[in-house]
Amino acid sequence: MTDWARKIAEGDVRALARAATGIENRDPLALAVLRELAPRAGHAVVVGITGPPGAGKSTLVDAMARELRRQGRTAGIIAVDPTSRRTGGAILGDRIRMLAHHADPGIFIRSMATRGSAGGLAQATADLALLLDAAGRDFVIIETVGVGQDEVEIAGVAQVTVVVLVPGMGDDVQAIKAGIMEIADVFVINKSDQPGAGRMEQEIQGMLGLVAGGPQPPIIRTIATDGTGVRQLLEAVQQMRRRGDAETRRKDPHPDALELAAVIASPARPLAPSPAHIQGGHNLKVEIGIIGGSGLYSMPGFEAQEEVVQETPFGSPSDNYVVGKLAGHQVAFLARHGRGHRLSPSELNYRANIYGMKSLGVERIISLSAVGSLKEEHRPLDFVIPDQFVDRTRGRISTFFGEGLVAHIGFSDPICPQLAEVVSQACTAAGVNVHKGGAYLCMEGPAFSTKAESNLYRSWGMDVIGMTNLQEAKLAREAEICYVTVAMVTDYDCWHADHAAVTVTDIIANLVKNAENACKVVAAAVERMPDERSCKCGAALSHAILTDRKLVPEATLRKLDLIVGKYFV
Repeated sequence: MTDWARKIAEGDVRALARAATGIENRDPLALAVLRELAPRAGHAVVVGITGPPGAGKSTLVDAMARELRRQGRTAGIIAVDPTSRRTGGAILGDRIRMLAHHADPGIFIRSMATRGSAGGLAQATADLALLLDAAGRDFVIIETVGVGQDEVEIAGVAQVTVVVLVPGMGDDVQAIKAGIMEIADVFVINKSDQPGAGRMEQEIQGMLGLVAGGPQPPIIRTIATDGTGVRQLLEAVQQMRRRGDAETRRKDPHPDALELAAVIASPARPLAPSPAHIQGGHNLKVEIGIIGGSGLYSMPGFEAQEEVVQETPFGSPSDNYVVGKLAGHQVAFLARHGRGHRLSPSELNYRANIYGMKSLGVERIISLSAVGSLKEEHRPLDFVIPDQFVDRTRGRISTFFGEGLVAHIGFSDPICPQLAEVVSQACTAAGVNVHKGGAYLCMEGPAFSTKAESNLYRSWGMDVIGMTNLQEAKLAREAEICYVTVAMVTDYDCWHADHAAVTVTDIIANLVKNAENACKVVAAAVERMPDERSCKCGAALSHAILTDRKLVPEATLRKLDLIVGKYFV
């Protein structure tokens, strides 16, 4: 064992701090020390603390540290903060509350900047958690950035994920829309002395009651400022850790020594395909692509055959494509946000998602998306088939072209009329109340609209509001793929007088029902799909390419051959 690793193993806090800094900066010597220490890891309880802003996460972590020290246990705290625009480092913010622990060798605290990393975590967070475990800490507590929308990544790092909510801030509905509710191993209602704590607990219980199977996460009430409920929280965390060990949970924050070198060599940490997966898809001929949630994979009538791992000239898609048979047609499903809802709308690689469909041979895409309603007549559980889009996103890439090749597609009618008619008829056949036509406003997110914005969009005549479908529609048109949006209304946007009365139970019930209806509609649409395309989508580029063919760079032609190759023969 090297001298540096030996000092860390013996409890030298300075050596540990130096290694933490090196790991965050991806220093080869520090990473080598981590590889050396990795076999010592495995006994710490690794707990993630996540939740919306204002929930009191930092105060709760501080209270957890105090209780652990009272019990004679040690802890390592990783506080992931937003990045300072001036220094590039962490904005310390609430860390002032933890100053009492800085002189205590039993508590090691490290603030880390996200530095642009998504999911509320810095890239080196998992490695630092491994280091603290290997250094002999009893608990490793990871507190994520309080953005409230992109925090599901913590579930892949922590053994136990604690979702912290607080009554009276509207966190309930916002959190369930954000996706963080589904990752909770333990729920905490912090500031539980405030009005509304009982209602929040009832709503969480109602939400959990709609999800079948398995033990339910415990709900713990805390008042972090005076320590109320913190001991019970730590007991719940340890119980969930023991349950996870017994059930061999699919979370494994500590890869074994043979895997560690590969894991820490690349901050991106790509997942290798299993032997059952196939690499690439150029030899497959898939007729129809479905973009939506991963729950569609298990829809009745779908016979999954294989998962296709695609790499495109534009990077990796959101997830593997699940290919199989449905109603006699070959179809490919893609989870837009990745399985587990890991990617926010702003992080999606729209080009890779559509290019991957094209490489599978897809000629038609049915895109399912949860939306908010901007009109009284579009009620929750209704489906809307919009025929127009308005773009309110900022800086998203929505074209394959550039790098010496210019093309301007016609986009006055962004939705394929033939496909829209097929899907509309499928909705009727499935017993879903459908509205054909209307405008989909595509906002940036991940936060939802203010009331002023919502009312502005209503004054423009918008029908529904979402965060993803515009870029998909533009890229599908460039790829000469027919595209239709199935906008599934979950609730009214915040303009509506009844919006504040919507509960988590309401939202979950609507999501579950919409998912059931989506499966019925997709199956009915695929079954009705005509053999031939009567639209103009398949020739969208015939008059769109403006660049002199002789001047297009060879590298660009190779990159876009799948899309433009037939026009350069």
